[in-house]
Amino acid sequence: MDQSQVARILTSLTDKLKSANIYNEFISDFGKCSTDHDRVACLYNLPQVQDLFLVEEKFKSKCKREAEILRGKGNERFKACDYAGAVEWYTQSIIKAPDDSENLSLAYNNRSTANFYLKNYAQSLQDIELAFMHNYPLKSCYKLYQRIGRCMYYLYRKEEAIKAFQQTIEALEMADMPKDSKSNIRSDMHKVIEQCSSIDSKMVNMPLKSYNCCHKGIPKLSKASMKIPCLSDCVEIRLDSYGGRGLFANRNIEVGEVLIVETPFASALLKEFNLSHCQFCCNRVKLPIPCKSCSGVIFCSLHCREAAWRKFHWAECHILENIQSDKGDLSLLATRMILTAGLEEIISIEESDKEVDILNAGMDKDGVYASDNYKSAYSLVNHSNDRTVADLLNRTISALYHLKYLEFVGFFGNADIKSKPTNIACEAEADCDPTSNSDETLHKKFCVGGHILRNIMMLPCNAHEVSEFALNESNPAMSATKELAAGVYPVLSLINHSCDPSVVRHSYGNLCIGRAIRSIAAGDELKDNYGALYPTMDLEKRQSTLHSQYFFKCSCEACQGDWPQYFDIQCDRPFFRCTGCDGHVPIPPGNLTEQARCIACGQQQDITQTLLRMGDMEEPYKQALTSVIDGGNSVSNITTLLSYLKFVEKHVHRPWRDINDCQEAFKQCLNMHANCYPA
Repeated sequence: MDQSQVARILTSLTDKLKSANIYNEFISDFGKCSTDHDRVACLYNLPQVQDLFLVEEKFKSKCKREAEILRGKGNERFKACDYAGAVEWYTQSIIKAPDDSENLSLAYNNRSTANFYLKNYAQSLQDIELAFMHNYPLKSCYKLYQRIGRCMYYLYRKEEAIKAFQQTIEALEMADMPKDSKSNIRSDMHKVIEQCSSIDSKMVNMPLKSYNCCHKGIPKLSKASMKIPCLSDCVEIRLDSYGGRGLFANRNIEVGEVLIVETPFASALLKEFNLSHCQFCCNRVKLPIPCKSCSGVIFCSLHCREAAWRKFHWAECHILENIQSDKGDLSLLATRMILTAGLEEIISIEESDKEVDILNAGMDKDGVYASDNYKSAYSLVNHSNDRTVADLLNRTISALYHLKYLEFVGFFGNADIKSKPTNIACEAEADCDPTSNSDETLHKKFCVGGHILRNIMMLPCNAHEVSEFALNESNPAMSATKELAAGVYPVLSLINHSCDPSVVRHSYGNLCIGRAIRSIAAGDELKDNYGALYPTMDLEKRQSTLHSQYFFKCSCEACQGDWPQYFDIQCDRPFFRCTGCDGHVPIPPGNLTEQARCIACGQQQDITQTLLRMGDMEEPYKQALTSVIDGGNSVSNITTLLSYLKFVEKHVHRPWRDINDCQEAFKQCLNMHANCYPA
């Protein structure tokens, strides 16, 4: 729900309350509410609010006739030998076709054939499987088996190829064709089975790789924490100097180490990516699988489609066009968290005025802080006490809007929705009478509404973007990272901010990988960046931005020292680290490096060897830097960058421009390994 909708509802509500001479009374009562449950109840119970929320179906429906027309256009492109163009039209037909229509199985077969001609054999095989699943005509099934055999042959999968050609012969019994034609095909199949025997067992048995993603292999933790499964065991939760939680190193951490591999509790795509990325895992989809009930979203696999339906899409399917804002509003994600957790889990968590054990908040009965546990996400700060009454009212309106939709789709019982999608099942249906707002039913609704409100307040401070690197292949330096979705990462959200962060994040689908971007000493806190980097934003702007959204004044080293922005960062005469107190050691006048002296403690030290070593490393580093700028992300480049960064980090104080440049080059290499797609 975007802010313009909230503003319209608030204006209408204000006018109605003022006309009834109860506006001031309502604002006073609302301001006295101490819990999110009470705020939702206060608004929900107003008679003047009941007709302000337009609750109705709005979705992209299926259409048999349109699907047939789209498949016809695909056939035209196929006949013109434009196989890539044919795939696009067949895909549109698949998305639009009703799940029980014959057109769907035919379109899957057509897309399989086009991909076969494009030599996309793994993609061709997936669509054959889907054609079978959707009752492809028995009389033509021999064609599917034959294509399976050919795909397996070209993938050097000998046994699968032979089996498929044998199945082709068997399926000919159902074919509607003259006996002579069947005999000829049998003869051909026996010949290709003989050809399969020539596939050398030493030849590459090509794997059926996942093609519905645009990233390389997902990094793994060297050893995971027992208490926080998605976190490296070299990191632990502690209280920071302000009394809040943070993540701290329990040993020295090297630049480049993988520290976090976290799947979000829930994520939500921005609306513009609904038909290019998987609604469940956020991977870019080359071979879309549609929702069975709508044509507004796609999935990368049957697994993702089933998981999304079970967790949230059953409720969103026929209303998504109403509840998904064009501007990427977080209230959809706030509600998706509720759907993912389920009603039973939500109502088991009651708001409490009791003092919370901050360090152990969000852990389960076994002391595990898990990303797939709603309680972990619930434990994240929401700053409700820092918000004005006006801000709370705006967010409560948004929460009530989504609560009304949950009522509409049957989250609390039978759905009001007229064309309820097939197989919707509400876990509370047996316990809740939807025909009346009994005290028990209202309690559940206010509890759920309170959780939506809490999430709406929590997400601006804790949600993280799911991103994709838009690679400009002709000019890699002009590439940019774009936001695809927002996700709730309970572990990642524990990392506090610095304008000079020690951790960098990259998305693999919606899986987030956190790595060390600089050395982190044992006992030091890991620091992420909340969108305010010192090289790109001045101190005053950073402080203002962070306080307005996150309610704190940053006191990181870059802010305390008012470090310069990028083009003013020192680049020719670095300050070295003192071997005694870690103070700043400048290069002496006359370059008498053997007589360098620490500004802080006055200790004299010889920095000659350090300077010479930096000089030896500079040329390979510059070459790797240039290569990365030109689009190279080879292992040798990454190794060179990491070696230089580790050495300079150890001996030179930040800010130092080479450190910034080396970090950015390393991050660009990581960008090209994570979600990455040609712009």
